[in-house]
Amino acid sequence: MCLVKRIARVGAALTALSGCASQQQQPTQTACVVAHESGFVGAEKGQARITVARNGSPCTIAAMIRHGAMGEGAVAVPPAHGTAAVGITGEATVITYTPARDYVGADSFDVAFGPNFTMTVLVQVVPAASR
Repeated sequence: MCLVKRIARVGAALTALSGCASQQQQPTQTACVVAHESGFVGAEKGQARITVARNGSPCTIAAMIRHGAMGEGAVAVPPAHGTAAVGITGEATVITYTPARDYVGADSFDVAFGPNFTMTVLVQVVPAASR
């Protein structure tokens, strides 16, 4: 499953979510593509894949378990080519990635939720789509 997430310029609110069509979605300067590979209860690791445009808006993932936040999380292994942050809202744990300026290529980081669960976020930063 993959989603295109558009980030509001005001605050950390997600303004729109839409399902992917059968063709490969491309990120824009204001939207990233998130492909989530869900785990299951009792798993020790989860994984998400995101694609962001070079110099685009930060990409935000809303991580949930049973229709609620996954709880407090922390960046356990930071990305090498950008920054990552973790926050919590009433509905979800929010994980945000911002690529380094002008970087294009692969990146990754880990978010720990307590001692028993880690989510690895695999990142692909691509050149911005031409209009």
